[in-house]
Amino acid sequence: MNHKIKLGTFALGLFALASVDANAQTTGAAASAGSQAATSFAGASFGSPLAFGADWGSAGIGVFAQTLSKSKAGTNGDGSAGVAFGLGDSDKYVGLETDVAIADLTTKNGNHFGDGGSLGFKLHTNLPDGAAFAVGVTGTGRWGTEKKSNRASVYAVGTKVFKVGSTSPHALVVNLGVGDESFQELDKTTGFGKSGANVFGSVAFYLTPQISVIADYTGRFLNAGISVAPFKTVPLTFAIGGVNLTNRYDTNPQLAASLGYGFSF
Repeated sequence: MNHKIKLGTFALGLFALASVDANAQTTGAAASAGSQAATSFAGASFGSPLAFGADWGSAGIGVFAQTLSKSKAGTNGDGSAGVAFGLGDSDKYVGLETDVAIADLTTKNGNHFGDGGSLGFKLHTNLPDGAAFAVGVTGTGRWGTEKKSNRASVYAVGTKVFKVGSTSPHALVVNLGVGDESFQELDKTTGFGKSGANVFGSVAFYLTPQISVIADYTGRFLNAGISVAPFKTVPLTFAIGGVNLTNRYDTNPQLAASLGYGFSF
């Protein structure tokens, strides 16, 4: 598997569940900076993990699709899906979000549905004034096609919501973290991340609580997109944008999209 395909594989553990996080817990942060009447909010990242996460009683599902590479037949793509659920209470102590990511939703790359996947865990706590901190791991507990094509990545991240103006619906969400492996520069010889850690982060500007514009640097790729929560009271979030906008590693920019739904029980 070459690194062009890995663009989609790496996105598996981050994009598909980023839209889930947008409603699972970023909701609470956006509410402190936006409209209290809304219960659904646009996403705040487009590739990087957020410090906010799901608590007990919060869960979500998400699907992701991305173009991979061009061939004589056109542009090939693939998809992935994710399920996230929470434990604990990040307001009082800490919460633990568990993510299950499933790769290979199509047969575009010679695989079959669910041939590979991985787990992710995020231990997170909410801080005063719309902030949060988390440590986590993505791409662990891999099975099938993901066993040899990826490695687990450990990270620490902080997220802060800033209200823009006293009466406007605008808000700014700033996200900054450090991580290894998938957040590190690609080693073209091995096809994996270089040793050591690297910085990642994102900035999301909320035009309204339901529409955000996002710039995201994953430590490897520069991405940008727009996220929309079309219904104020339905926790459904859609995001679309470009991946690898600076043509890193001799790979063209790709189009990516995700759809997530968060719910409580």
